[in-house]
Amino acid sequence: MIGKILTRLFALFGMTLTCVACYGVPEAEYNPEWSASGRVVDPEGEPIKGIKVHMSGSQDYTDANGHFYVQGYDTGVVFTDVDGVENGGEFVSRSIDLYTDGEYLGDELGDVTLERKQ
Repeated sequence: MIGKILTRLFALFGMTLTCVACYGVPEAEYNPEWSASGRVVDPEGEPIKGIKVHMSGSQDYTDANGHFYVQGYDTGVVFTDVDGVENGGEFVSRSIDLYTDGEYLGDELGDVTLERKQ
C-alpha cells in the first residue's frame, strides 16, 4: 500500500519537473526604477519655485531654491509651470528623457532651464 502511494507521488513529482523543464518558469518583466534630481532655473539662472516635476506616477514641486527629486518606472521627466505668473512669470513646459540615443544621462540633471512664455 505504501509502495503504491510513494510510486504515485514520485510519478506526480516527476511530471511536475518535466513540465517546468519543458516550458520553463514564467519570466517576470524587468522594471528598473529610475530617479531624477536637479534644480529648475529661468534663462537668467535664477531658481524657479513651484514647478511641477512629474515622472511616471511620482511628482514633486520645486522648492524655493528650484530643487526637485522624483522617481518612477519610466525615463521621461516632465516640467510644468502650474501656478502661472506667481513664480516669476509663465514658463514653457519641458520634457527630458533620461535614456536617449542609447545613452543614460544620469539621475542628477543639474540645472534644467525653462524658457519664459512669450
